[in-house]
Amino acid sequence: MLNWVTENFVRCVGEQTGMVRKLLLALPLACLSTVVMAEWTEVGENDGKGGFTAYADVASIRKVGDRSKMWALFDYRVVQKASGVEFLSEKIRREYDCKEKQMRKLAFSLFSWNMEGGDLVRSYSQPQRWEAVNPGSIDEIEWKLACDVK
Repeated sequence: MLNWVTENFVRCVGEQTGMVRKLLLALPLACLSTVVMAEWTEVGENDGKGGFTAYADVASIRKVGDRSKMWALFDYRVVQKASGVEFLSEKIRREYDCKEKQMRKLAFSLFSWNMEGGDLVRSYSQPQRWEAVNPGSIDEIEWKLACDVK
């Protein structure tokens, strides 16, 4: 009886070890795939708000009719404060009206470090009001990127 228990215990541990090895091999691959989700393209810099660099994820562009959606990222040089939180980067899902030259926020996330790093300190997902795109602005560069997609 003791021999049977020992054999089954060893077999069970061996099977578990194999699963653990597979999991340990798969985990780094899963981490790498989430790190490479967005490929940010720099679209401009501005000295406002202490200075920031604006990026667009052109692979995220989805255009239907006269409207387009795209993710944008603002990477700040100095800590920003809003609604009781501090952050260094802001990721925004925007919708662009290509015919009326307008844009609005659909959702945003604020991160404690640059380039979506650190902790997610606040997120909000509710469409905001439409705003005109100002000529010569970073917003206009984003609008052109999002709307020039065929």
